[in-house]
Amino acid sequence: MNSFISVLPVIEIELPRRMNSWHTGCVTFVETAWGPGLYEPFEGYALAGAECDTEFKDLFKEIERSGTHRKSIGKVTPADLDLHWIDDGGVRAMIHRQKLFILESKLESEYHLPRALSILHQIDRAITASPELVPDIEFSFIVKDLPDEAHAHHTYWALSKLQVDKEAWLMPDFGFWTWPLDLVGAYEQIRVEGIQNQVAWEKRIPKVLWRGALKTNKDVRGALYRVTRSKEWADVEEVKWKSRTKVSAGSAASALSMVDHCNYKFLVHTEGRSYSGRGKYLLNCGSVVITHKSQWMEPHHAVYINAGLEQNVVEVERDFSDLEEKVLGLLKEPNLAHKIATNGQKTFRDRHLTPAAQACYWRKLFHAWANVSFQPKPFETVDGRARLRGVPFETFV
Repeated sequence: MNSFISVLPVIEIELPRRMNSWHTGCVTFVETAWGPGLYEPFEGYALAGAECDTEFKDLFKEIERSGTHRKSIGKVTPADLDLHWIDDGGVRAMIHRQKLFILESKLESEYHLPRALSILHQIDRAITASPELVPDIEFSFIVKDLPDEAHAHHTYWALSKLQVDKEAWLMPDFGFWTWPLDLVGAYEQIRVEGIQNQVAWEKRIPKVLWRGALKTNKDVRGALYRVTRSKEWADVEEVKWKSRTKVSAGSAASALSMVDHCNYKFLVHTEGRSYSGRGKYLLNCGSVVITHKSQWMEPHHAVYINAGLEQNVVEVERDFSDLEEKVLGLLKEPNLAHKIATNGQKTFRDRHLTPAAQACYWRKLFHAWANVSFQPKPFETVDGRARLRGVPFETFV
């Protein structure tokens, strides 16, 4: 631990209905009940690096793979971060002396600006909440669904990537800050409301639920729609949008909020244009999450377990040809289904998709990137005077 930390006082975080407390580094966490049977030790953003490694070590696998690959091809250079190849959805930024600066932004559409702001807010939160110094780094990130359609091996941080995009590094999804859409919203608000309104397993609807736009991935989502037509075990409907943020009038009756998804025992997650950001919401429900074999990776995929005693998701083929067989099998074995749902809740909602895990992932990314990248030059000369490069985060937002 850095020397400046040693002088900090112990901070006690105390919430209603105190149950138990324990000390980790500079913070004493107080175990509290947020809902029936649920205790959350990871609701803050200030775990130290060693604690992050202990609690979430499996979450960082893609960061480690990216770091290993970068070492094999040489360090990141300033030229690697150039955004000339992208017309929209890119940001170049720098962390210097625990402050975030925006060096360049290509945010032409209203669609990409909220995403970029959400990412910047998360980065700033990870820095300011850190009990340890984070390194000075310079980086670029892309917020488009398809960050590099040509797969030209540019170097950037991305919301998702394919295996072939080896130079891309995975960052947390923008939705962890907020997703300003009808039926979605702020991630932490949805988590808390879901916990507060959690339905007992035996009272949940014993059907497979899915809602979404078919047009964003006609192959995968269309296959799900066809396979589930007229099936008693399925509740699958298309939702059409009249704009990027508003559901069309014809879909209003069938559309469901993310919290309402948690009333069902089985939830299907599908990819969209690339990845789909809804997965992290579904994994907070304590339901059985069924996902087809994925092409697009997200950080939390590293902790998927699709077989064995610790199984926490159910995986099916991309065409859903085995969906009915697996669902009917789980309906016949309710104890197994409940076990998978419970494992999923413990793995994701209670650990790897918590606020602490998010912040830990960001800081792990900062440090891993610093190990394989150049040392940024924070100043430029303007009219004979040194001036910090870029726009401070607080000014930019």
